[in-house]
Amino acid sequence: MKVLLVYPILDSPPGINHGLAAISGVLRSRGHRTRLVHVTESLPPVPSTGEILELVREWRPGLVGISVMTQQYPWARNFARELKKAFPSLPVIIGGVHCTMVPEEVTAHGLEEPCWDYVCVGEGEWALAELCDRLERGESTERIPNLRVLKDGKVIRNPVGPFPSLEELPPKDYFLFDLPRITRVKRGWISMLTSRGCPYQCTYCFNREIVNLYKEEGAIRHRKEYLRRYPVKRIIGELLELKAEVPGIEVVIFDDDLFTLDKAYVVEFCRSYLEAGVGLPFVVNAHVQSFDLEMARALEEAGCIIVKFGLESGSPRVRREILARPMSNDRIAAGFAAAHAAGLHTSAFIMIGLPTETREEIFETLELCARIKVGRFRWAVFYPFPGTKAFTISKELDLIDWGKWGAMGNYFDASCLKFGPEHDFFLEKLTLLCHWWVNSLTDWPCAGLYAEKVKEVEAMDRETFRARKEELVALDREISEELLSRGIPHYSLRFSKVMGVHSDYILWERSRKARGKEAKGADYTLE
Repeated sequence: MKVLLVYPILDSPPGINHGLAAISGVLRSRGHRTRLVHVTESLPPVPSTGEILELVREWRPGLVGISVMTQQYPWARNFARELKKAFPSLPVIIGGVHCTMVPEEVTAHGLEEPCWDYVCVGEGEWALAELCDRLERGESTERIPNLRVLKDGKVIRNPVGPFPSLEELPPKDYFLFDLPRITRVKRGWISMLTSRGCPYQCTYCFNREIVNLYKEEGAIRHRKEYLRRYPVKRIIGELLELKAEVPGIEVVIFDDDLFTLDKAYVVEFCRSYLEAGVGLPFVVNAHVQSFDLEMARALEEAGCIIVKFGLESGSPRVRREILARPMSNDRIAAGFAAAHAAGLHTSAFIMIGLPTETREEIFETLELCARIKVGRFRWAVFYPFPGTKAFTISKELDLIDWGKWGAMGNYFDASCLKFGPEHDFFLEKLTLLCHWWVNSLTDWPCAGLYAEKVKEVEAMDRETFRARKEELVALDREISEELLSRGIPHYSLRFSKVMGVHSDYILWERSRKARGKEAKGADYTLE
């Protein structure tokens, strides 16, 4: 059977959807054919609904599958509606995190109007394979674990099945995606996963709810069953294959929720990575409570260049009461210090605009970044994803502006909470130049300069600030280049509109690129 997979990721960075790569791998192992429509501005031209419908008409798939996150759901619903109008008898299934978090809502929409016939809840590799097998054989599809089946105006709710064993899953179909093009757009970076699951229960993440769902429906008994690893040998083999087939790969980013959870696995991986001669620098996600100097040194020796931590908030109250992240600021600082001691560049994720967060607590976050001197930090504005505990908190406190919430395409530009005009405007300024505030709070020679710039920005009214946004971003680069020439440490916008990067890393990367250019006799784009 032919299966057309549709992946809308508008207004967001491009990348690989590992769930779809795994699903395609399973389907192909069963003899089915797959094809992807990747709907993103980062890989233009963006296909219109009409163009996708024409592809369906020409390719004639037996099933269309759509994978969505919350911000992409309105697009998916509109597309599926048009798809059903054009091809009423074509089976359509929708899945992804949004469907797992709010399956009743997605199912209800499928009953209200023709848009999809199946809703996949949870990890759906085996469910999709079974669905395709049965459709191809003309058998009943009503009783398949993980699927909500919409039939004759009613819903058949099948409980989720056990989590797939990662050791038993067929190889992922990475080449479902246009890897050479994605790699070019992402400046040589490619994403991989070595695991699934996370032991922590942060309120803003889907992991807590997924585990609860599987326990409630009898698929698992213990949370630890959610935590699974791919064999190291398999990961190394995939890396070597990708390196051989996609020459543009320069850096591997392991996007596991928590790469450093199991120290023994990390040590084994690092040893195998070196022995196999992969030779690509790599990046991992860590947690300050699952990280130490021994692990940091093993990672650095194997070629790790960046360790990313979820700092989120520098306010102990916000972490404890809102985020369910009870570690201390000293523990956070110790995790970053261990990475720095091993020579690793660090990255911090921070959130602003959290429920009940005050201006003073935002400054606790900025001050912590300045204190521990993170290598880089990426900021996001809190967005309450439906189905999460953080969504419940925001809703119960009547903090959500539903008009803003429903219209948001990302979580970088503005808040959908009801803080009031003054705080909203402060957040708007931070989303553009958060690193200026951090620079002003450091003990670096540049602090006074940035304090003056922050003072100027804070004095701007809305009209002036919005009119000067592009000018301010250009000024950021101008100031940075001057400070780089003088060897003065600072953060500047690099690689993303919401990332402040330490000047030491910028100089290191320029040196690395220059060495590569000299060795290969080719031109490189530095940033």
